[in-house]
Amino acid sequence: MGIELNILQAEHGDAISISFDFEGEIKNILIDGGPAQAFEVQQVPRPLKLFLNEIKRKNQKIDLLALTHVDDDHIGGILAGFNKYGYLSEITQDVWFNSGKLIFNHFDKPLDDSNTVTLKKSLGRNTSIGQGIKLEEHLTNKNIWSQRLLKAGDEIDWFGSKFKILSPSLSKLEKLLVKWEKETPNSNTAGRGNDYQASFEQLLEDDTFKEDKSIHNGSSLAFIFEYSDSSILLLGDAHPSVVIESLKSLGYSEQNPLRIDYVKVSHHGSKANTNNELLKMIECENFIISANGKHHGLPDKLTLARIIENFPTANLMFNYPDLISEIFTEEELTKGTFSTASCKSTIQI
Repeated sequence: MGIELNILQAEHGDAISISFDFEGEIKNILIDGGPAQAFEVQQVPRPLKLFLNEIKRKNQKIDLLALTHVDDDHIGGILAGFNKYGYLSEITQDVWFNSGKLIFNHFDKPLDDSNTVTLKKSLGRNTSIGQGIKLEEHLTNKNIWSQRLLKAGDEIDWFGSKFKILSPSLSKLEKLLVKWEKETPNSNTAGRGNDYQASFEQLLEDDTFKEDKSIHNGSSLAFIFEYSDSSILLLGDAHPSVVIESLKSLGYSEQNPLRIDYVKVSHHGSKANTNNELLKMIECENFIISANGKHHGLPDKLTLARIIENFPTANLMFNYPDLISEIFTEEELTKGTFSTASCKSTIQI
């Protein structure tokens, strides 16, 4: 069957599944779960819950749950799935999650009142650190957590597939060795408006890259996934500087780029997480944007312009395809050499 890739409609977040056949048995990987409303809203099933319903109907498991980092738009749906009887608690086999405890233990730092957070009875949608602590409790109680700290440079063989971890670096993880609190949004990534009215030429004319400064995003898991002859670059919300250094350490460069089938663009297409230096180190035609366009003005059209400038025939894929007509003018769509597509349904690789 090769690889089946699903980019679930997870509102402004990420919820991604990879499935493949290993020796006659289907293995399912779930990467993030979007915000809580990606699971259900007022008991009405939403895409994540519908996906898990299908897994259960087939008598399959979530063989690996990989949480990239603790932001609400990645962890909220996972917590909702653990809180609902019969779902993640019962069907998950293994979990990758760089929790606060793992990070503190790795750096041999004590956990005390100076660096922990007391959970409130009601978790607001932005209390991602509190959600991370809550998830630690779930995983510890269920005994399905490998408690392995994942970091750049790790390579993991998993049922005939391979993960090459590109992010986070230890220095990015070390930045979490402080009291975990809600961060003030970075104006470079969290603007309320969008740049959709500008042309490609206008966006690229004075393009100056400023990297995302979010500590949480800097701790995001990003990796190359390989199975058989297929490969996917899944970037979570990672910082490009970390990914670039990891690619260099693997021997890749502008002269020897990483050849990849699909890229899940970092941080929902934020202009602060994709730069030309990174794009010049890969060779790919299919770029996936996971975003509904209703949060922080993401994706940024500037990011898409950078991709098209480096890959003029790129295929830009959206899990919310209505965004295509919002972002691009009719002239850009008809005269451009790039293409656009929906990735609402399963991608066969």
